[in-house]
Amino acid sequence: MKKLDYKTYGEFTNELLYLKYDSQIIYEGYTDNLITSVSGDLELKLNYGMSYTSSVIARKSGDYIIWIPKIPLDSDYRYKTIIISSKQFSELWTFLKYKEEDDLEIIKNISADELKLMWMVGARGIERIDDMSYLIKSVKKNINALSTSLEHEDAIFYNLIENRWALKKDEIIEGQDYWKSIIAYLDKGGYEEWEVFKEDNKENLYIHLGNGYCLPI
Repeated sequence: MKKLDYKTYGEFTNELLYLKYDSQIIYEGYTDNLITSVSGDLELKLNYGMSYTSSVIARKSGDYIIWIPKIPLDSDYRYKTIIISSKQFSELWTFLKYKEEDDLEIIKNISADELKLMWMVGARGIERIDDMSYLIKSVKKNINALSTSLEHEDAIFYNLIENRWALKKDEIIEGQDYWKSIIAYLDKGGYEEWEVFKEDNKENLYIHLGNGYCLPI
C-alpha cells in the first residue's frame, strides 16, 4: 500500500494542509479548500503544489478508495493514480475532523468505464477531453509506437482502447516491483511513455492502472 502523509500548520481559521501520496506532494493549501461534495460525489481538489487544481472523484472497490479523473479534462489537467485503503481514508478523515460515515455513504462503486478512464488518462494528448469518445480519439492519435513486447499483444491492447470493458475480474491488486512493464510510446501530453500492461513471472498479463496498481485481464 502506498504511503499517505499529511500535516497541518498555521492558525485554525486559516489552517494549511500539506498532503503527500507515495512521497509526492498532491496538495498544499488551505485545509477547507481540499474537499467538496457539491456535485454529489466526494471530490478532492488537488493542486500538486501548483497554483491550479485538478479534481478527482472518490470511488470504492473492495477495501480500496480510488480517486478517478473528473471529466472534462482541460489541457493542463494533472492526474496521478491515487488508491488508498479504507483504513487510510478513515485516518485522514479523522485527522481533518470530517465525519467519515457521512462521506463514505456517497462514494459509489467504481465502474468498468471509470477503470478504463484511469488507465487511459495519462496517455492523452493536449486536447480538451469532454467524454470517453474524445479520450479514445486523443489516446489513439497520441501513440507513436509500441514496444516489442506490446506488439505481440496489440490485438488485446487496441480492443481495450476501442471497446467497452467486460472484465472477468474487477479486483485491483498492487503489482510487484519486479514485474515486467509493457510500454507504448507517446507523442504529446504529460508523458513520453505509457505503461500499458504489467506481466508477472508466470507471464500473466495485467492492465496497469498506474502507480503499480493492476487489474487482471
